[in-house]
Amino acid sequence: QKDPDYLKLWLDSFVSSYEQFLDVDFEKLPTRVDDVPPGISLLPDNILQVLRLQLLQCVQKMSDGLEEQQQTLSLLLVKFFIILCRNLANVEEIGMCSYINHVITMTTLYIQQLKSKTKEKEVADQTPIEEFVRHALAFCESLYDPYRNWRQRIAGRFLSTVEKSRQKYKPASLTVEFVPFFYQCFQESEHLKESLKCCLLHLFGAIVAGGQRNALQAVSPATMEVLMRVLADCDNWDDRNPEEVSRKAELTLKCLTEVVHILLTSSSDQRQVETSTILENYFKLLNSDHSALPNPRRCRQWESRFIALQIQMLNTITAMLDCTDRPVLQAIFLNSNCFEHLIRLLQNCKVFQGRLDCLAVSTIQALTAVMHKSPAAKEVFKERIGYAHIYEVLKSLGQPSRELLEELMNMAVEGDHMAVGILGISNVQPLLLLIQWLPELESHDLQIFISNWLRQICCINRQSRATCVNANMVIRIIETLNSHSALHSTCAENLIALLGSLGSQSMSSEELLQLIRLLRTAEPKQAHPYVVPVMRAILAMARKQGMASALQYFNLYHSMAGIAVPSIHKWPGSAFSFNAWLCLDQDRVDPSTTSKSGKRKQLY
Repeated sequence: QKDPDYLKLWLDSFVSSYEQFLDVDFEKLPTRVDDVPPGISLLPDNILQVLRLQLLQCVQKMSDGLEEQQQTLSLLLVKFFIILCRNLANVEEIGMCSYINHVITMTTLYIQQLKSKTKEKEVADQTPIEEFVRHALAFCESLYDPYRNWRQRIAGRFLSTVEKSRQKYKPASLTVEFVPFFYQCFQESEHLKESLKCCLLHLFGAIVAGGQRNALQAVSPATMEVLMRVLADCDNWDDRNPEEVSRKAELTLKCLTEVVHILLTSSSDQRQVETSTILENYFKLLNSDHSALPNPRRCRQWESRFIALQIQMLNTITAMLDCTDRPVLQAIFLNSNCFEHLIRLLQNCKVFQGRLDCLAVSTIQALTAVMHKSPAAKEVFKERIGYAHIYEVLKSLGQPSRELLEELMNMAVEGDHMAVGILGISNVQPLLLLIQWLPELESHDLQIFISNWLRQICCINRQSRATCVNANMVIRIIETLNSHSALHSTCAENLIALLGSLGSQSMSSEELLQLIRLLRTAEPKQAHPYVVPVMRAILAMARKQGMASALQYFNLYHSMAGIAVPSIHKWPGSAFSFNAWLCLDQDRVDPSTTSKSGKRKQLY
């Protein structure tokens, strides 16, 4: 305390001994070190009080400008605190002291200097100031995300609830200074380096991922306003590094995903912001009116950047919905009119000339995510939007790519369309859309690819055939075959073979009549090219396939399916009996039923 030089020497020696713990780069996973910094009880007596006074002196001298020696000391102090916090047993005590508030005060003043664009700033070396800011933000991370949950999330490793519950030490309580500090850092920050903005976003993500209590304190109207403003700024690159701007957008979206997941696990009295409010602002930004922008910004390069941002935002919707409380979040998305916003996005994007197909693919992925395993969401989409409307919108974008068509296939099976035999039909409507689209496709290779896949997925078992028959797929196929001049012969044969398979399940007289009419030609003596394949299909319908089975039956495939009988007082007589054969399809494996928590049908 009486010898500042000796104190600095001691700090320097301490920091050098444990330098491997100074992992201040948020982009890297923490390095595994066998050793651990000492506990506070093993440090010299009164050392924390001495360091607090030294830090306070640095804060008081900030307004006049710190000398080089004091700058070095303040950085050493922050490094010392980071190292101490890497012994997780020290985190709570360090967090309860006033160090963090002093460090935030100094960081705020330094960031103000870095934000100002002056001649002095251009001449002076800003490296020491930037180094202090980066270490100060890393110190905050050490307090509020001691297990580095955020860094693991960024690296693609997701911690389960069980793993989080095993984390012995809790993060320090978040200082009330954080929200004003975070908000102020992004005010008039156009001259602040993008890399420093990324560090600030990393810190926010770390606080949210570190623990629910701090997360709910950090997620406020002010911080959400900052995230939305940062996101909106990502389409205006100017002379900034495009990679850094793209990374900033990516981090902001990851922060929003983390925020949505945290809000889902909290009660309404704990939340400062509702998920619905976040989604409302999110969709408003996603569907920004670019026509209102001044012409200089509406260049082709800007359009490409804006579409890149929209694609990132659409992919984030899929990431948001990948959570344990998915049904709850799906309901919130539906109440936010997400279907209307997504379809409007496709309609509005026609004015752009680049990357349209990527945008359409990401939009279909987002729609699939919202409807995933939710019969209610699928019904809402049919009522509010309708597949006929989405077909017209997609068709207006021009010839589709294979990727877009494959995404519609994924929507139908709610998974990877290549997993035929593992995944069945979860949503039959996209299949009807694909059948309708076939004559419009100029690529014969795409026609053959789609029709071949349709034939496989629709005929894989009795359940799939019944689903397609009930959706009137037979009529849709016949309507498509009427455009035979636009269809490749192999594509037409695949469709007729599919029609035969569905007809063996069930075929109405009207459908049979339409099929016969299909074979009519303008010239009586000229045979229609479909005569032979259609006759084969009719013979396949008439032929017995496999074991004898009932043509009329109850379908108890869905988890909530069952047979309801009248209440007892409505029974005819004193009782009645009900007899039925039971048929169990075993040729389809549903991954969800193989898990320990899978459901099974019960017979009573």
